Amino acid sequence: MCTDNNPHAEPVWTIEDQQKVTKEAVDYNQAIAAIGYGPYNVLLLLAALPIAWTCLVDTTSTAFIINSSECEFELTMLRRGIACSAIYIGMSIAGPLWDFFLQDWILACLGRKNVIVIGILLDAVCNVLWANATSFYTFVALKFVSGLLIAGPLSIIMAYLAEFHAPLYQVNFTRWAGLLVMVANVFAAGTAATLLRQADWLKFTIHNHFFPTWRIYLLVCGIPSLLGLFTACLLPKSPKFLIAQGRNDEALKLFQTMYSWNHFKSSSDYPVKELIVQSKVSKQAKTACKDQFQVSIKQIKALFSRSNIKNTVTLMFLQFSGMIAFNVMRLWVPPLWVTLNNFRVYTRALYPTGELITMCEMLFPRIKNIDYSACNYTLPHVESAVYVNSTSIVLSCAGFGFLFAFITTTKARQIVVIIFTLFSCTVGSVGANWSIDIPYMLVAVAFVIVASRITLNTVTTYSSQFTPQPLRPTALGVLNFTGNLGAAVGNVLFAVIISIDCLSAFLSIGCIALISTFMPLILIKAPSKTPCKPDLEKY
Repeated sequence: MCTDNNPHAEPVWTIEDQQKVTKEAVDYNQAIAAIGYGPYNVLLLLAALPIAWTCLVDTTSTAFIINSSECEFELTMLRRGIACSAIYIGMSIAGPLWDFFLQDWILACLGRKNVIVIGILLDAVCNVLWANATSFYTFVALKFVSGLLIAGPLSIIMAYLAEFHAPLYQVNFTRWAGLLVMVANVFAAGTAATLLRQADWLKFTIHNHFFPTWRIYLLVCGIPSLLGLFTACLLPKSPKFLIAQGRNDEALKLFQTMYSWNHFKSSSDYPVKELIVQSKVSKQAKTACKDQFQVSIKQIKALFSRSNIKNTVTLMFLQFSGMIAFNVMRLWVPPLWVTLNNFRVYTRALYPTGELITMCEMLFPRIKNIDYSACNYTLPHVESAVYVNSTSIVLSCAGFGFLFAFITTTKARQIVVIIFTLFSCTVGSVGANWSIDIPYMLVAVAFVIVASRITLNTVTTYSSQFTPQPLRPTALGVLNFTGNLGAAVGNVLFAVIISIDCLSAFLSIGCIALISTFMPLILIKAPSKTPCKPDLEKY
């Protein structure tokens, strides 16, 4: 039934509906509604988190080794941007192919669990290989391949987990799961704070191959992929998948187990005794890429139809600009703050006492006492605060993300939060250069990172609540593609602009955020009160 607040809301199975379940055969929706939510769902999420964490750790680890590998990889500003963007370019290419073309075909051939296991295994191999890469091109190629590999498992795992939740819990579950996934950023930053600051002891030589600390750091960052590989092998098969395959007995046993864990009762107390037998779709029809492509085209057309195009385009623009602000600042803060640390130790004393020195002057000082092109200089140890600050920022992202999740419960609140956070991004980007002291510069940049992360969380929540239920997977795929594209383009353009004019690079992010601040106003108009149509399911 459609509700007054959301005309696209799906039917919700209440407790009264569950009590009406008899010994008669029921479908998947009725069976999963009787499960409720409890410890089984929580443990399932915890088992799946390492798989999702793998993606974030892979995208973040590059930022912390940029300065350490500068001489070995002969890094220019452009190469730094390419190194940070490579994995996002791979995800931008693989994401649409996976979501709209190959997913059903590959899943029918291999199954969800096998796809996750294979993808995470190959990604773990890439982690080992890029930790041993001896050239910039090899490192970037492996990062690109990793982006291609993790797009599938990352897309599958959230859809897989959603099939263990009744519609009543899916929206909130998706929101909280996304926030828990963001905790992975703490692992990358915390590991860097532990290993990279003064870890001279953590380096060794094996068969004439020298392993400096930054290579050890990359190997340690491969732990989530190994842990995800282990937990992926323990995950049960989706009940919806079992029912679609005609394996109702296995699905019913799984439902009974879930009910027992969630309600601390015997599995025999599960009210559903029989599941409706569904006709199996032939493998040939189910795995036809052409059919899947046609279905995807229909879904995309429906998403960009006259009734949905305003919201879709607005959310895409917000996702694009939010990912630029978040990922550019998040990935450039560690190397830039290492440079600021070196300036404070080696170069600050050469400037007149009391002179106001901007961030860009610290990054590209007019007074130079080190020839960085020679690569024979000795830099000071990086203070632990450089990496601890990065850890604090990502912890703030997670903490404020949870806080704003309680606030953004209505459409009006979500729009207000998006406007507020984007305006904060603008202020932080513009003010960072003139913040006088390094700690204040960090606060300004932290504003951009935390605020843009909240923007992205809110955009995803808004999309999941106000997009017609049959189109939500397509909307999520479009947002993911837009976001990955924004991260890839943003890092490369930031590298190009900052090498030409430092101030323009930060002002560019501020201008994008300022323009985006006014975009949520387009969403204020209430959606049309159109009744839900049964034929919408064809999309």
